[in-house]
Order: sequence, then C-alpha cells, then structure tokens
Amino acid sequence: MHEGHVDITLAGASSTLAPSLGAAMDLCHRHQSFGALLAKLEAYDLPAAADVVHAGLGRSDGERNLTREQVFSEGLIEVTPLLIRFVIMLANGGRPLKPAEEEKPGGPFAG
Repeated sequence: MHEGHVDITLAGASSTLAPSLGAAMDLCHRHQSFGALLAKLEAYDLPAAADVVHAGLGRSDGERNLTREQVFSEGLIEVTPLLIRFVIMLANGGRPLKPAEEEKPGGPFAG
C-alpha cells in the first residue's frame, strides 16, 4: 500500500482509497471544507461517508448509487474511523501525519 492510501472493506472485498488533488477538491467543494466534512463524518452522516469513499476510489458519477449502497451495507460504525483518517491525510496533502514530536520546553513555539 502506498503512503496515504487507506484500505477499507466494501461488499466483502478490500478496496483502497487513494489520495488525490481531485478527491480533495471534490470533497471540499461538496462539503465546504475538510473541517465541515470531518464534523459530518463524526456524526455518522451517510451521504458524507459515501462521498469520501466515492472520491477516494475515483469512481464516476454513474457509480455514485453503487457507492452509497456499498457504504450503507458495510455500515458506518466500521468504516467511519478509516474515512476520518483518509480525510485528515487529504488535508495534509495526501500524506499521513508525522508522529508528534516530544514537546519542547517552552511549548510548541519555543526556538
């Protein structure tokens, strides 16, 4: 698996969400911001979850209903934490966050 990719299960098969500028732009356009999208995901919003999967898989508009059905069938409880991780990586340019460094004396802005 490449850096930034997230594996999920859909319809009993493994699928890989791939970060891309297109996915990031589409999701920001549909949901106004990554912050708004994350809030929807945290509220287990089915359309938002389906949008993330659809964009991450790079599917066409004609496959949108299939994506919705697959996300519903898989269940939001299992897939949502992975979708949140994927959206955070999109917000970080498609890369995983770096591990937190130990806090320096004087706080995060200390020189």
